[in-house]
Amino acid sequence: MKVQLELLWELQKIDRELKCIKEDRDRYPKEMKRLDEKHRIEKERIQKEKEKVELLEKERRKKEGHLSGEQDKVKKTEGRMFEIKTNKEYQALLHEIEIVKDANNREEEEILRLLDEIDEVKQNLAKREKEIQGVLEKVEAERKTIEEKMARDDAGWKKQMERREALLKQIESNLVRRYNTLKEKRYGVGVVCVKDETCQGCFVNIPPQMYIEVQKNSALIQCPNCNRILYWDGNGKTK
Repeated sequence: MKVQLELLWELQKIDRELKCIKEDRDRYPKEMKRLDEKHRIEKERIQKEKEKVELLEKERRKKEGHLSGEQDKVKKTEGRMFEIKTNKEYQALLHEIEIVKDANNREEEEILRLLDEIDEVKQNLAKREKEIQGVLEKVEAERKTIEEKMARDDAGWKKQMERREALLKQIESNLVRRYNTLKEKRYGVGVVCVKDETCQGCFVNIPPQMYIEVQKNSALIQCPNCNRILYWDGNGKTK
């Protein structure tokens, strides 16, 4: 029975390792999705900044075009002044020119404001692009790390499964059935070690005489409380 218990204990350690690997493998897709989302958000931020610059540039060009047209209009209006014959018409034309020039001045001020805003947005965009480049590099580094972990876990899973299959051939079938039943009922743990007269599965004290018997590993003994199979791995304190 001692050999069978040792094999069961080894099987339990393998199953715990497989459980950890499975939890990691289940988590990796979520982490990859999180990285993809982070990558997408950063790209969108940059794109929005670029679109803002384009809109401002478009507005600037539109205003400059309009201003140029209005300035031409002033020149043409001023050219008509030599054709005016009465003072009333002359004063009316001057008033018209003054109104257009005032509007042009406001247009020029707006264009200057736009130019300042464009410069500021471009500076912020350059800064953001540099920052985001650093973020994207970190994202890619994290992605690469996860991919490497996935590859290691795949290799580890294959190795542990091969070891498990080899162990199962050496363990009595009735013990395997009991172990599997306990494992399903007890959160993946069917065999636990005992330390300081305490079951390391439920952490309840076991009777002193049972503790002595467990240390021999010569019989199949189950915890009176959680019913897990008890195993002595030599690391607990002896009486």
